Amino acid sequence: MKLSPGYPLLLALALFSCSQDQEQQEAKASTSAAADTLQRTTDTLAVASPLLELDTARYQFQDGAILINWKTLADVTFEEEYSEEVQAYVPYPDFGASVQALSGQEVIIEGYVIPLEETGDETILVLSAQPYKACFFCGGAGPETVMDIKLKPGEPKRYTTDDRVAFRGRLRLNDSDLYYLNYILEMAVPTKIR
Repeated sequence: MKLSPGYPLLLALALFSCSQDQEQQEAKASTSAAADTLQRTTDTLAVASPLLELDTARYQFQDGAILINWKTLADVTFEEEYSEEVQAYVPYPDFGASVQALSGQEVIIEGYVIPLEETGDETILVLSAQPYKACFFCGGAGPETVMDIKLKPGEPKRYTTDDRVAFRGRLRLNDSDLYYLNYILEMAVPTKIR
């Protein structure tokens, strides 16, 4: 069999092309396997901790912080479970999607101050949707109507019972630490709602 003079070049191009096709197929298979693994991981994560986007159209903003109210925080249900730690039944929260989307966000909320002098901690107070006589602690409301306010360091705790104040801070959801309320506003500072 007589080979044409351009055969080595054609053979080299064909081999190169086959080599590239095989590399592309291997890369595609590898990418597909990685994508399948990522999808399985994402599916698992979605079940364990859904990645929830904040629907910014639902809220008003003030200086970059989200204005929320107590009705917004009512998107939570509670299931009572026995706690060996406190030897009593405790309502554990199951936060709704809209509340979960607020987790870690800078928010502003207004309520009635309930100082907790007996704790000895000058940096924490409680904000309630209701005045003291009707708040959660007096049996007039649910645990979703109170929030721990962890003041920013250096922020004086100068409030009396039933002062109506707005605070700005980062919202943290608490579903397990029995020494804090279900809602915690961290690095909180008093503010005015405009």
